[in-house]
Amino acid sequence: MPSLQLLQLTEHGRGLLASKRKALLLATGVIVAGGAAAAYMQSRRTYKEHDSIQCNGLNDSKMEPNKMTGKGNNVKKSRQKKGGLKSVKVLAAILLSRMGKMGTRDLLALIATVVLRTAVSNRLAKVQGFLFRAAFLRRVPMFFRLILENILLCFLQSTLHSTSKYITGTLSLRFRNILTRLIHAQYFQDMVYYKLSHVDGRITNPEQRIASDVPRFSSELSDLIQEDLVAVTDGLLYTWRLCSYASPKYLFWILAYVLGAGVIVRNFSPPFGKLMSKEQQLEGEYRQLHSRLRTHAESIAFYGGETREDFHIQHKFKSLVRHMKVVLHDHWWFGMIQDFLHKYLGATVAVVLIIEPFFSGDLRPEASTLGRAEMLSNLRYHTSVIISLFQALGTLAISSRRLNRLSGYADRIHELMIISRELGGRNASSMHSNGSSNYVTEANFIEFDGVKVVTPTGNVLVEDLTLRVESGSNLLITGPNGSGKSSLFRVLGGLWPLVSGHIVKPGVGSDLNKEIFYVPQRPYTAIGTLRDQIIYPLTADQEVEPLTRSGMVELLKNVDLEYLLDRYPPEKEVNWGDELSLGEQQRLGMARLFYHKPKFAILDECTSAVTTDMEERFCSKVRAMGTSCITISHRPALVAFHDVVLSLDGEGGWRVHYKRADAPSLTDSEFNKNQDSETDRQSDAMTVQRAFANAKKGTEFSKSEAELYFSELISASPSEADVSPLPVFPQLKSVPRILPLRIAAMSKILVPTLLDKQGAQFLAVALLVVSRTWVSDRIASLNGTTVKFVLEQDKVAFLRLIGVSVLQSAASSFIAPSLRNLTATLALGWRIRLTKHLLKNYLRKNAYYKVFNMAGVNMDADQRLTQDLEKLTADLSSLVTGMVKPTVDILWFTWRMKLLTGQRGVAILYAYMLLGLGFLRCVTPDFGDLASREQQLEGTFRFMHERLRTHAESVAFFGGGTREKEMVEARFKELLHHSSLLLKKKWLFGIIDEFITKQLPHNVTWGLSLLYAMEHKGDRALTSTQGELAHALRFLASVVSQSFLAFGDILELHKKFVELSGGINRIFELEEFLDAAQYEVPVGISSSPSAEDVISFSEMDIITPGQKTLARKLTCDIVQGKSLLVTGPNGSGKSSIFRVLRGLWPVVSGRLVKPCQPLNSELGSDIFYVPQRPYTCLGTLRDQLIYPLSCEVAEKRVLASFQEGQKPLGSANILDSHLQTILENVKLVYLLEREGGWDANQNWEDILSLGEQQRLGMARLFFHKPRFGILDECTNATSVDVEEHLYRLATDAGITVVTSSQRPALIPFHSVELRLIDGEGKWELRSIKTDEREGEPK
Repeated sequence: MPSLQLLQLTEHGRGLLASKRKALLLATGVIVAGGAAAAYMQSRRTYKEHDSIQCNGLNDSKMEPNKMTGKGNNVKKSRQKKGGLKSVKVLAAILLSRMGKMGTRDLLALIATVVLRTAVSNRLAKVQGFLFRAAFLRRVPMFFRLILENILLCFLQSTLHSTSKYITGTLSLRFRNILTRLIHAQYFQDMVYYKLSHVDGRITNPEQRIASDVPRFSSELSDLIQEDLVAVTDGLLYTWRLCSYASPKYLFWILAYVLGAGVIVRNFSPPFGKLMSKEQQLEGEYRQLHSRLRTHAESIAFYGGETREDFHIQHKFKSLVRHMKVVLHDHWWFGMIQDFLHKYLGATVAVVLIIEPFFSGDLRPEASTLGRAEMLSNLRYHTSVIISLFQALGTLAISSRRLNRLSGYADRIHELMIISRELGGRNASSMHSNGSSNYVTEANFIEFDGVKVVTPTGNVLVEDLTLRVESGSNLLITGPNGSGKSSLFRVLGGLWPLVSGHIVKPGVGSDLNKEIFYVPQRPYTAIGTLRDQIIYPLTADQEVEPLTRSGMVELLKNVDLEYLLDRYPPEKEVNWGDELSLGEQQRLGMARLFYHKPKFAILDECTSAVTTDMEERFCSKVRAMGTSCITISHRPALVAFHDVVLSLDGEGGWRVHYKRADAPSLTDSEFNKNQDSETDRQSDAMTVQRAFANAKKGTEFSKSEAELYFSELISASPSEADVSPLPVFPQLKSVPRILPLRIAAMSKILVPTLLDKQGAQFLAVALLVVSRTWVSDRIASLNGTTVKFVLEQDKVAFLRLIGVSVLQSAASSFIAPSLRNLTATLALGWRIRLTKHLLKNYLRKNAYYKVFNMAGVNMDADQRLTQDLEKLTADLSSLVTGMVKPTVDILWFTWRMKLLTGQRGVAILYAYMLLGLGFLRCVTPDFGDLASREQQLEGTFRFMHERLRTHAESVAFFGGGTREKEMVEARFKELLHHSSLLLKKKWLFGIIDEFITKQLPHNVTWGLSLLYAMEHKGDRALTSTQGELAHALRFLASVVSQSFLAFGDILELHKKFVELSGGINRIFELEEFLDAAQYEVPVGISSSPSAEDVISFSEMDIITPGQKTLARKLTCDIVQGKSLLVTGPNGSGKSSIFRVLRGLWPVVSGRLVKPCQPLNSELGSDIFYVPQRPYTCLGTLRDQLIYPLSCEVAEKRVLASFQEGQKPLGSANILDSHLQTILENVKLVYLLEREGGWDANQNWEDILSLGEQQRLGMARLFFHKPRFGILDECTNATSVDVEEHLYRLATDAGITVVTSSQRPALIPFHSVELRLIDGEGKWELRSIKTDEREGEPK
């Protein structure tokens, strides 16, 4: 027998090393190697240019700070104008330069694996050609030797395939690690995390880019590298094989077709990069709304703002859905063009190129049976060569589309890196004209010389400030809300650029440092142990002297928090922001100050939630420590602890008062740019100044307002001997369902009816799958017929088949993209259904608050409602269509197989499926739990970034960037470790899975082919008989292969389902908690909403979710006209009473009676809550005042409040007029001019100061005008005179207030005091009466 090597089949093969073949092979190798080297050198040069541009270009630029945003837009526009793949090249260059030895090892291992995989594939194609010949000739011994080799090659191929996927996944993790750490290095440098969201404004959701865009870019890039490597390796090998036994013209025909098709496809391609970038932006904005709801859950629940939040979330979700539908439509029609040209029509062209040598004479079959068998073997191998070459070139041709999609992610990541570099410290000169030279450091004092304070929006707050604070001196800064008190510190700390003037301060650098310690207005607690809170922003490694337990005890005693040591284990990591009250968090901030002992301390209204006595204790302690204080406060009593007072008026003017024992005058210098006409803002400032000027001098404490009043005991908590056993706080408990029940619940939501849109989509999927199966059957028959015609040398009949093949290509190019589009459309439809189903309960009855605060487990609902739900529906739609397709294929092709092989073949098929399924079930790891854990870690990593953005200003003032980076990267490291572990498990399982489901079935196919050939009847010497046998064997091989592929898909469904189960459990665990939040009512407890003019607590126990008793048997009646003041130390339960009253916490014992007029009623509400933490909703200035109502409901309510005949024309005009009156009353009318009118839409949380936000909350109270107003320390950031003014307004409006406060000045506005004694259950109810000897104050 002649040699089996195709190398010797023709004269061309024998002349392989002839000059033409050798030259072609060498030229191809040189081009590929040269192209790779050029690409590498270009990427390195691009990276170096990128660095030089960023380092040099940015330093040379000069720009005013108030033009920063404009500059950013110019940068962005110029980058987008250049477009293309610039960002991809820059990121690729960064990755190449930072991969290191391990990354290079992975890349080389991937190349080696791909080369081995291609070599094994080539050998498999040869062996399968030999198998076809052996079956045709019925040579059983040879067949069994070949089948053994084929099984070994199949196992090796499975190993290489799984290893290739593992290395690709490892590269993806490495890319993500490099990019994330590089972004973190820039993001946490020089307070960039603060400047991005609070100063610059060009990037609104940096956490979306870090936690979502980076991993997607890394994953798609590694996949693209792997697939292109396979394509290049296959292209080189099969080009060489094709040229070894056929004319080079076939290669040129293939190249001409692929290049021509590529040009057509490129001209039709939509801008997938921009579409993907827009989709990620919308996903980030949608996710941010859920994160915002999580952050402000309690305030929103107090306001009853579920409807408004639901409107914003649904509106953003609809925008996302609309865009995704556009993207799906573009993918669909473009997919038809691309599939037709590159896949199906390309296959027809390939068939022509495959068969032509067998008609032309080079590989024409000999007349003998052995010659025809040799031809069949050659045809089988030649088919594999041509098809593989076409696929390789086609993959390279469509790489531009994938790169275009990849550029969408790359542009967003690169933009984040560019802007982070701009805002970083070494490029600070690009942010302001004079640069860091305006800061003089290493001084022993703080001095402002001609300093101008300008907001990022261009508002001038302070003009030409000149002031010096010596070491040992203490400065008190006063002024109305929004006058620039905190903004002055933002400039001092480098958070805002210094526009003009000079600043001299201790330490090194423009930011705050260890010489200046800042205690912010909004207390910040890092996630960690109690010890971590005290030493923040230091880490344990940075401590000079480690803090001992006795040191902790002393520090906590100074702020009356020593009980925390008993309440929490010392090494337990706690989210302290959820555990501690606002006052406790402020006291913890002061404990940090006592630990750090800085030279200067900046106290930014950081004691507004503690008692006056405790505040004065803190000031005395700081003075005794030798620390100079720069204090912002609205309490005149603190004048006694300061010798300089700086008063700001919010219009640029300022005054400095010096406290002197020997002079009655306090004014030393002043600057007022509006001296001709006094504005309302300046009038407010003068009121504040007079309040401080009237504070008595020479005394250590000012006389308390409380001394003008006395109280009489009405009732008190029962003694401990009389108290019955306390009830248990009912945690939000769900009844976990087993997975099958959760799947059944999911089916009720997702399974459509035949009449709705998704039912029609299901029918369309079924129809397309049946059509696809029929076309596949026709293609299988066509393959067999093609072999028959080649064997019989019937060229005319073969040409007729080409026309049929073109028609089948057109049909396939419509069916396949339509199936993909319907799969994605089903996923989107299911996402809409599940989202609406979950949001229905999530935003009802305060369920969102309960799942975050009362579930007893880490319920990351924002992660589950966004990323988890998106992944679940995408995987589910893929699973369902993946079930329909193999089911139809099995039914169709097993019927076909039964006709060819009888029941024996079908029995073998089903036996293999059952054995394979049972084996895979035994060896499959618990991918469900692993995937669920990975999603949880992804959510935690993202939440850490979202939390940082929320508290960016406090972290920046603390200088806590390094500490936050350490915490974020610890979570990131944990995520990478788990992802790496999951990859290894998938790798080991993938070898077995690939072998059982994909490779081994081919050997069964060959066994059935041999059985069929052995039983075939007829004269084997006749050409017609040989043609029929060749047709039958080829058709049988296609039918059996399709059947086994279908069974392989079904076997693989088990793994997919196991992975899917993790997502189902996470989503439906949330649903179970949401259901529990709707129906969780303690047995035997009643809440009676029967009264209209009274709120009554009757023997109620106030217990926290942690089972801590705050008040025992609380009994108190609040009648209309008799306001109640709730007092007590921090953490004693003041806010907790309001939580029970609002329904956020359950009534565990006793009885609660309260009015029940709904908030959105046109007649107004009975109870309105203004929470401790101010909340500004999304929307216009008008929306802030009417929250949580919509404009339509607010207009109706205002119209209803007017009597008949007094209604002016235009409901919108009367609403705005009414709101303007309210703004005037709360002294915020200047916002209309400053922010641009009622329709101004700003990020109000950043635009408004804390005091302005609190006054805005009171404006809401006056708009809703309820019978009862529940005010939870909601005015502690306003000045005393403003606070008293607001309470007078409430009294005049007939609003009975229930106030939680530490300020004695509010006593005159209340009739009854509820005093919580110790936070351990004791309380007293007292009546407030005027001391007639002192007289009633004004």
